[in-house]
Amino acid sequence: MLKKLSLAALVAMGGMSVASATSLTDAIKNVDLSGFLRVRFYNENPTNKNNSNSDENEYDRWRTNAVLIFKIPVDENIKLVMRNSVESNVYTDEDSIDPESNQNSSVDTAIVNNLLFLQYSNGPVNAMVGKIPVPTSITSADPAKPGHGAGVIASYKINDNVTVAGAFIDAMVNPQNNTDLDGSADRLDDGTDINYTNLNTIGNDTYAANVKFNVDMIEGSIWYYNVTHLVDHIWTATFKIKPVEYATIRLDYANGSLDKDAKLHTTDNGVTYKTAGDCGKDSYAKNHIYGNASLDVKKDGIEFLVGYARSNKNVGVVELSEDAPIGAVIPTANNYNIANKIDTNAFYGKLAYDVDPKTNIYLAAQKQNAGEDSKNENNDLTEYTFGVKYKYNKKLGFDVYYDVANWDKQADYADNNEFRFEAKYSF
Repeated sequence: MLKKLSLAALVAMGGMSVASATSLTDAIKNVDLSGFLRVRFYNENPTNKNNSNSDENEYDRWRTNAVLIFKIPVDENIKLVMRNSVESNVYTDEDSIDPESNQNSSVDTAIVNNLLFLQYSNGPVNAMVGKIPVPTSITSADPAKPGHGAGVIASYKINDNVTVAGAFIDAMVNPQNNTDLDGSADRLDDGTDINYTNLNTIGNDTYAANVKFNVDMIEGSIWYYNVTHLVDHIWTATFKIKPVEYATIRLDYANGSLDKDAKLHTTDNGVTYKTAGDCGKDSYAKNHIYGNASLDVKKDGIEFLVGYARSNKNVGVVELSEDAPIGAVIPTANNYNIANKIDTNAFYGKLAYDVDPKTNIYLAAQKQNAGEDSKNENNDLTEYTFGVKYKYNKKLGFDVYYDVANWDKQADYADNNEFRFEAKYSF
């Protein structure tokens, strides 16, 4: 009997008191386990024409992830959900761990219990309460490091075509956020350079509302957000249109402005902290706007994707993570999001082919252009990613790519050639 115990059963049993006297058979009944195990190896070869020692910057990275999600039924409507995860990153060059001393290399990392919540489902009503995942258009959708926080999300299915939802979140966490998505500081009206703060872990209260609909060939999702003392508002809208079965047109729009009390890390003849309201007359209140349009065609084992994304000249944020669905649309491996950047546009495309039912090869490319109002004026990017995906079986898959990113100027960015190997087992 003991040899047949699953890991899910052992964890479930660990949360029960001896006094409960629950039998072992009853304790493990109907417990569901899902998640994945993932191993990644990277070789990074950044070069900077302004650095005479750039040939010494090559390094390796080993990234390992384990995500275990346990769903323990209480009755037909309520489940307890617990998510445990672990990630370690080991950076090395030829003779040292953690080269450059800025990669936060962790050879051994403890398992973290980062989600625990009640899940309620009853007909058209669904809700999560506790420390929960926050799957929105502006939070991280990375399966290893999803956006999450403490609070409640509830939805109501009005009919087969319309669902509405609302959320209140404390202590939002947005892994993979880059607080300086423009590559260097942005500028407000008085010439002050700024970096956004509090985007990675937000103690502020976050309020959100959502409407999803499906009418004929159109699927849509509209979100509204307010984050106290950080953003006055963010609106996002995504529409997916299928004029024919094998083609999808995607349209994205985002509009956001800073709250006047948003704390910004500023550089103005020294390092200080200011609120957005102190950094230039009404500049914080101007709407930062981002848009994206793409066409994706998949037919007879061939995929062709082409798209265009653009952000306007105004300072602001329209997302809280570079892995947020509203902005992470560019198919190249490393520079895939311009939503929070200023006066930047990107043309992008992808061509993929199914060699056989298990093997897919793909080539992705983008041309990113920084306008005159960007801090990195006229610093354009050309990037290519060539990759191969292989499905070993239904649970185990491999993904290998080589990415080349070249910047016209290298004062703020370094060119980089990246190789990555991934093995992922999902269950």
